[in-house]
Amino acid sequence: MLPYDVLVLNGGSSSGTTSLARALQDLLFPEPWLLCALDDLVAALPAALREDGAGGTGEGIVLAGDGSVRPGETFRRVEDAWRAGVAATARAGTRVLVDDVFLGGPASQARWADALTGLRTAWVGVRCA
Repeated sequence: MLPYDVLVLNGGSSSGTTSLARALQDLLFPEPWLLCALDDLVAALPAALREDGAGGTGEGIVLAGDGSVRPGETFRRVEDAWRAGVAATARAGTRVLVDDVFLGGPASQARWADALTGLRTAWVGVRCA
């Protein structure tokens, strides 16, 4: 059993964070570790907040044609609420694997650190060639 409440896996797109998280779930079983992935948050957004950069409001998450990703103000509010919910799950006693892409680098990690205050958290950087 790991001495953590939360494992935060941070890696770029297609770096293997989701595969690693699923493998950890299997390895750590029978202790239940819930997987909470940024991709699932984005998929749960209404279509108006999943923008392709071609005339959207800029309030959601803009996935531009050049591969850049720009989170807007409304997306950030929703993301903060999601983080609070993930932290509440861990505080209620269910261990959590977070699968995220820190789009804002250290600022993204700081937002998670604020949400996870008081929880035993491990930070894992996932990199690939």
